Amino acid sequence: MRKLFIASCIFISLSASSCKDFLDVKPTNSGDAETSIQTAADAKVIVNGVMSILSHRDYYGRNFPLYADVKGGDFTIFAAGRGFDYLYTFNHSASSNSYSSVWTQGFNAIAQINNLLKNIESLKATGSLENFNSYEGQALTARALVNFDLVRLYGEPYNENKAAWGIPIITKSLKADAQELRSTVEETYKQILLDLKAAETLLPKTKLNGYLNYYANKAYRPGFTYTWKIIQML
Repeated sequence: MRKLFIASCIFISLSASSCKDFLDVKPTNSGDAETSIQTAADAKVIVNGVMSILSHRDYYGRNFPLYADVKGGDFTIFAAGRGFDYLYTFNHSASSNSYSSVWTQGFNAIAQINNLLKNIESLKATGSLENFNSYEGQALTARALVNFDLVRLYGEPYNENKAAWGIPIITKSLKADAQELRSTVEETYKQILLDLKAAETLLPKTKLNGYLNYYANKAYRPGFTYTWKIIQML
């Protein structure tokens, strides 16, 4: 019996050591954020991910438009206990908010965008021959759009108090424990316009189903440009 036990231990030990290299493989559904983008095709994958975040039910898919319509009085919600009545009755706070997902989804998108822009900048510096212009322009336009959405929800209207706290302006990759401070509403709008302007010449004028092109960028500009004129006058 003792010999059988020793033999079993030796077999298990040898099996574990022989399988170590075989089992130690890189996951196929994730990669190093610093090196995952090497080609235009890789950049497109990241842009697809950003679009997926924006279309999620916690953002444009449901909660974002519902947030404004319900609080603005366009929709009436009577059913209690289904989650949406919190908005109608304003029954939430900074420490208890069923709709904080708009904030988290927005900044999740911005984190992906900033990582994409950082990688593109690094690849261009090394002399990469890949054409990243379209994806860089889409990323900048999307970042402007997300910032505009978030500052409208979580900051005061510009014409009421431009010095009020808006949202954190995140334009670079951050560490997991980073806690960025909020910028003013005025600073947020200035960043929005900077991103839109920088993206304008990078975007193609051809139709891109499901993606942002030159005309999508220009479509956003009138509202932002009007706001910018207000900023300059006040």
